[in-house]
Amino acid sequence: MATHARRTRPLLPILAALALLAAGCGTAGGSGSPGSGGTGQGRPARVDLSLDWTPNPDHVGLYYAQQHGFFQRAKLQVTMRAPSDPSAPIKLVGLNQVDLAISYQPDLFLASPKRLPVKAVAALVPVPLNSLIALRDSGITSPSALRGRKVGITGIPTDDATLATLLRTGGLTRGDVRTVSVGFNLVTSLLSRKVDAILGGYRNVEGIQIEQETGTRPVVLPVDRLGVPSYDELVVVANSKRLDGDPAYAATVRRFLDALRQGTQAAMADRDGAVATMQQATSYKAPFLRASVPATLDLLRPPDGTPIGCMEPAAWDSYGDWMHRTGLLPRSVDGASLMTTAYLPGSC
Repeated sequence: MATHARRTRPLLPILAALALLAAGCGTAGGSGSPGSGGTGQGRPARVDLSLDWTPNPDHVGLYYAQQHGFFQRAKLQVTMRAPSDPSAPIKLVGLNQVDLAISYQPDLFLASPKRLPVKAVAALVPVPLNSLIALRDSGITSPSALRGRKVGITGIPTDDATLATLLRTGGLTRGDVRTVSVGFNLVTSLLSRKVDAILGGYRNVEGIQIEQETGTRPVVLPVDRLGVPSYDELVVVANSKRLDGDPAYAATVRRFLDALRQGTQAAMADRDGAVATMQQATSYKAPFLRASVPATLDLLRPPDGTPIGCMEPAAWDSYGDWMHRTGLLPRSVDGASLMTTAYLPGSC
């Protein structure tokens, strides 16, 4: 089973990413799309959606809504495509190359200096998945046990800040551990004992893969339990200028989010059906999906009990402050300005 190493691929030039995705999707705003009046003459509004990565359990709500008719009943024709570059989806939305995208809350902050017209409109995964993971027999049960150990990291921009924060939580300094950049090879590096722990694996993916390959549950410590403020791992991103200036686009985003919420709720109530849905959508093997999909569904409802998709402005501000304090952002960013819940059904 291949490691699910999101956001670790070396970044491709944006022009190449645009050319590849534009060739597959066409330009957003074409016939029957949100930009052309949506459901004119009874036609479904076309929605080109860029995923953050290849189809995987994190996308279970999207694919359940697609395969079980929730988008169709909302008069939407949704096309989901994986990007060649995980950093591209935000840019593609901002440049009107796609209508919506799935991306990462940290990446909206990192993109904010570029002033792209993008805004998160819903949480797809409302909790951090990124975790410190170690084998059960390693003796690593907290960050304080990392002294003198090797930690495998993926190489994404937030790795160093996250590691420094969890080490500080454990009373250690950056010099107390050795880091090894392992890129895609998080799981194999840990199983081969090349490193003692990994940072960047997801609790619902790599954590389960390691358990299935070793027969023993690993130690999995999500980063928000180790000093990093909680954040929305994956969010739905829309073009903020189009939201403000194109009523058809704004209405389509509302219908999309309503259908996504309904599809996610239905998947939670139909776990076997959700597993079957992802078996059709992904290349992951059935035993893995039977464990990973239910584990993912358990994480999709916001932990404070608010409805699916809701985001908290105060939490975004807190995470942005952390990014600024750790040097990930050159200046403070108003986190609440990067998101809105105004297009979700009901209230949050």
